[in-house]
Amino acid sequence: MELKKLDVPTSSITEVKKSPMDVFAQARKEGTGVYIFNREKIAGVMLTQEQYEELLEELTDLRDKQYQPVEHELPVPEELEELADALRSAVSKGSVVSARYLDERMVAMGFITKKTGFGGVTEMLRELTETGKIIYQLRRRENNKIIYAEIVAELEELPRGTDKVFIRKVNLIER
Repeated sequence: MELKKLDVPTSSITEVKKSPMDVFAQARKEGTGVYIFNREKIAGVMLTQEQYEELLEELTDLRDKQYQPVEHELPVPEELEELADALRSAVSKGSVVSARYLDERMVAMGFITKKTGFGGVTEMLRELTETGKIIYQLRRRENNKIIYAEIVAELEELPRGTDKVFIRKVNLIER
């Protein structure tokens, strides 16, 4: 059995413990992450701060290219009409619902949850506050396309700790 040699820089947990700055220098010199091994298994990858920030920026750019927000309600493609009708009845324009309820309704319709941790909606509310909308992605693909539901809403001005949102508009988008 022939062992394969990785074409990426590698180091060991022992080396990281001895001198983590040497591993960061190796990542900087090689211009890529350094795979860290623990007992012949990959334990992780070490990157410089610059490399990590470049990856995050590239990921954000790719997501932005994949999803382009819209400012008006879009006509729904014929093959999505049934889903659009179900979405309209589950999430009505002009209604006020809790963020948790909204997420539960969207998940019941086949969209990926926005909750984090133990059912928390903090990230979901942050997305709404920053962009004025919450974007859900459908778990399944329709005609080999990714389907997004764009929920344009506002956070209701209620006592602290409440998570009510006012639904302004709902769009289905295929990419």
